Amino acid sequence: MAEFTLKYADARGEIHSKVAEGTSEQELRDRLTQQGFLIYSVRPRGKMANLSANLPGSRKKLNLEKFLIFNQQFLTLIRAGLPILKSLDLLADRLTDPKLGPYIKNVRDEVRKGTLLSEAFSQQRIFPAVYVTSVLAGEKSGSLTEVLERYITYQRMALAIRKKIILSLLYPAVLTVLVFVLVIFLITYVVPNFAELYTSTKTSTVNTAG
Repeated sequence: MAEFTLKYADARGEIHSKVAEGTSEQELRDRLTQQGFLIYSVRPRGKMANLSANLPGSRKKLNLEKFLIFNQQFLTLIRAGLPILKSLDLLADRLTDPKLGPYIKNVRDEVRKGTLLSEAFSQQRIFPAVYVTSVLAGEKSGSLTEVLERYITYQRMALAIRKKIILSLLYPAVLTVLVFVLVIFLITYVVPNFAELYTSTKTSTVNTAG
């Protein structure tokens, strides 16, 4: 049996990490799901983990701004009285983000099979852990709309802070580049010209004195 590194949430929404043995990643995921745990990730431990991390396409990155738009639309549809599955149906076929669309369709298909919404998001292995945990908490408390609203507010603030940080770092970066270009210009153009001018002036002075 192989060893795997697990990251999962218990019934109270608390996140845990541990190492467990299993015949395969899917077998271990199914076993823990049946025990009532919400699985975030199951990764091979040791050399297999390093190999899988280096495989092309193994790293997935979510566009948080487009994911925020999805959640705003999702929340609007749920508040309008549409069932979760119908809301996912409408959004999955209308998403303009080609990277996010397939994952939302997978979530919809899993929910259609009877999978919990939080578990369906978790199975995609791309959505933030805080989001999956929030959805799980909303399902258990019966306040999914309130939880989604709080997540949207949090994500807006996080994106706004990140943009401010990027803008605050942009000016020093541009200034550094300009200084670097100026130094290059002085070394390659101005200094040689001054040296040549100094040499010619010195030569003229010597000739005149002679």
